[in-house]
Amino acid sequence: MKAVIFLVAACASVSAAAADEPLCAKQNCAAVIQSATAFHQCYAANLAAANKALDDIYQSLLTQKTFYVGNSKALRDVERAWIVYKDKECKYEYGDGTSGNEDYWLAHADCEIRVTEQRIRELQGRPSCTGGGSLCTPHMR
Repeated sequence: MKAVIFLVAACASVSAAAADEPLCAKQNCAAVIQSATAFHQCYAANLAAANKALDDIYQSLLTQKTFYVGNSKALRDVERAWIVYKDKECKYEYGDGTSGNEDYWLAHADCEIRVTEQRIRELQGRPSCTGGGSLCTPHMR
């Protein structure tokens, strides 16, 4: 089903979000559950908002002059690998959609939103690396 999304989800500043605060202004999809089309559009908009928030923080990290132990190419490679991980994780959790489960798309979208928000929090938690000759080790804070 190809749905046109008329809903706009505005993302809050991802750098200012605490661990328990929403990373994006998500819509309450339960409010439109009576309409399958609106419900799917709501989930699609929430997924788009999560992806936008992740892209915003990724772009922000790319523009920083200092990296951990690596560079922008290394960050790009990690994010590409993470995308493969996300796809495989959600496929593992919900299958590939061939089982005929009507709720597959919604469950898969929910998984993608959850895993994407988890990745945003991981990227937010990285320390900045400043100072001459300092090796930044994000796992040792």
